[in-house]
Amino acid sequence: MSKILFRPLIQPVILRRLCDKPKLCNKPSNTPHPPKDPPDDYQPTSVNHDALDVPEFVSPSSFRQFSGPDEKLGPGAGKAMAYKNAQYFGYHRFSFTNLLSTATELRDERRLDGGLQASIEADEESVREESQLETMKKLEGECDKILANQAKQIEEEKSKPKEKNLQDMSEEELKEWCKKKEEDIKKKEQLKKDDGKPPKKLEDMTEEELKAWCQKKEADIKAKEKKRLAEEKAKCEAEEKKKSNEAKKKYEEEEKRKKAAETKKKSEEVEKKKNEEANRKCEEERIKKEAEAKKRCEKEELKKKCEEEERKKKCEEEERKKKCEEEEKKKKCEEKKDEKCAAGENKAKTDEEQSVLRVFSDFKQKCMDALEKKECKDKQKKEAEDKSKCDTNKNKKDE
Repeated sequence: MSKILFRPLIQPVILRRLCDKPKLCNKPSNTPHPPKDPPDDYQPTSVNHDALDVPEFVSPSSFRQFSGPDEKLGPGAGKAMAYKNAQYFGYHRFSFTNLLSTATELRDERRLDGGLQASIEADEESVREESQLETMKKLEGECDKILANQAKQIEEEKSKPKEKNLQDMSEEELKEWCKKKEEDIKKKEQLKKDDGKPPKKLEDMTEEELKAWCQKKEADIKAKEKKRLAEEKAKCEAEEKKKSNEAKKKYEEEEKRKKAAETKKKSEEVEKKKNEEANRKCEEERIKKEAEAKKRCEKEELKKKCEEEERKKKCEEEERKKKCEEEEKKKKCEEKKDEKCAAGENKAKTDEEQSVLRVFSDFKQKCMDALEKKECKDKQKKEAEDKSKCDTNKNKKDE
């Protein structure tokens, strides 16, 4: 832990000690020190030095200015000297970037030329070679297009799902599979006709062979494009049919839904009407029953009142008769003035009083019973009226 803590303090000291190299001497070397940077308007057309053989594809601006063709480049530098790479002493600070840009340009040109190195040395038949190069470039451009199409086809084949088994395929898939197999068989037959010889390279072909090859490729590309267009057309038609069928299905489903909604509404309306009629009939029957019950109750009350009045009349008549009998007995007793009569009168009085009391108590009980019954009937009527009011209010709210 102690080493890790003191490392940031010790490390810079050690680095300084290691980097403290002995200083170089200031004495001049065999050759003067070359300039670091070229001038601003430095655009030379050639390299003026005998010891340097610069190829044509290298620009002369990547070398520094020389004092003369016999300038000594460096100590022991030259083709016949110990250090063979004398060009190292002819570079300036920006030489690396210039050489890198020329190298990248040459690499790109080589890729465009199909991997062939461009000819550097000039030949006598330059015009013919230029025409051939132009034709070769055109052919290479066409080849690049073909390769791009092939790459697209390969990507499409990779993106496509794996082939199904013949048993799991539908009729359309089987037809496509058969067409592909026929094409593969035709290609194999063509190769057999050509004696199974592999195709020549573009470099080894003559102009006539190249033209025939290009025409064949063009015909193949056109046929493929026609086939692709026909397939796209068929796909578009199939998609349009699917869309039209889907639209029809949606329209039919919407119509079915509308019809179902209409039938539901009609059935609900019919049920509502039936319920309303049933409720109305029930109310009418209830009102009729209540009116009949009221009439019956009123008739019963009238009957009871009549019966009570008749009982009262009978009781009054019996009391009157008894009073009359008592008065007559009194008169008889006064006339006779006998003790026996007096005793008999006392006995009669006691018997009469007891009978009167009994009649009065019976009448009183009957009156009390009638009053209680009347009160019970009044309560029942009030409860029935309250229930009828509540039922009417509920029916109104439901409506």
